[in-house]
Amino acid sequence: MAGTQAGSGTKTLRTKLVEHLRYPARGVPPGDLATITRSCLADAMEALDPGTFAAPPEPAEIAGTAIHWAREGIALETVLGAYHDGIRTGLEFLAAQAGDAGSDQVVAGAGLIVRALEMVTVAASTAYVEEHRLVAKEHQTAAQTLVSALLSGHGVAQLARQTGISVAPTYQVVAVSIPPHSDELRPGGGATAGRRKLRRVQAALAKPLGSRALSLLSTEGGTVLVPIDDVSALTPLAMTAEVLEVVSEAAEVPLTATITAGVRCRIPELVGRVHDLLGRIRAANRPPGLYPMADLGESIGCDTPQRAGGAVVTSSNKHGIGRPA
Repeated sequence: MAGTQAGSGTKTLRTKLVEHLRYPARGVPPGDLATITRSCLADAMEALDPGTFAAPPEPAEIAGTAIHWAREGIALETVLGAYHDGIRTGLEFLAAQAGDAGSDQVVAGAGLIVRALEMVTVAASTAYVEEHRLVAKEHQTAAQTLVSALLSGHGVAQLARQTGISVAPTYQVVAVSIPPHSDELRPGGGATAGRRKLRRVQAALAKPLGSRALSLLSTEGGTVLVPIDDVSALTPLAMTAEVLEVVSEAAEVPLTATITAGVRCRIPELVGRVHDLLGRIRAANRPPGLYPMADLGESIGCDTPQRAGGAVVTSSNKHGIGRPA
């Protein structure tokens, strides 16, 4: 009988804890972040202790609020901070109840609230990551569609409106060659190593060229378009020898690129010319680096590459950064 009473007492304390979190002080807006996170903590406790509560919620319901906040642009650290504030409130409530309840009940309540914190932290973090992956994938698809239109010269204005990506009047046009990583040559690992190499290249391009740069790349290379307009002039973004060197170090292979610039309507022509030059440079076994097309009216296949002061990786077996592929 004593054990049954103790169990009943423990359940009563847990129920009080959940009610304390679910019903905050008067005057707090029902849609307030702190209110919602406290309610999510209460939901998590009910889900973790279904024998105590009548209708435990599905964990997906807890993640749903995190997805909403991610879409609203609320930072993950703000959400997690609100959850931790709720935990502190719950622990303070347990401490206040310590005089009326046994220590075993307080310990059980504290254990439940810590497990609830783990649940909501994992659910919120996972939801944020998945939502940002989805947004990034949608942006990447839109950007690739737009760059395809720029390369063909058709439907640019309509796609720009549909995607919400602004189009510059002038672009740097860059043709890039990416040699195979040594790990791509290993039996059974080529495709995976190639995808990882490409992700490293894309990540390395993002910071120096900004989010408005457009690229259409495969594991072997492709085309990059860097906007030149009043917006980018405030924070100059450009493909340079230094940028190419940084990307080569990230890719762990030496990249070769050819570059020119021109108005938007000439992009299809310029792309053909820089890729033609890139093909001639590769056929001539010229060293990796950035080759500018200074004058489209001249044959510049013998131009030397622009190089930064530091060394550029010249062998796929000599990596500037020892990250795995």
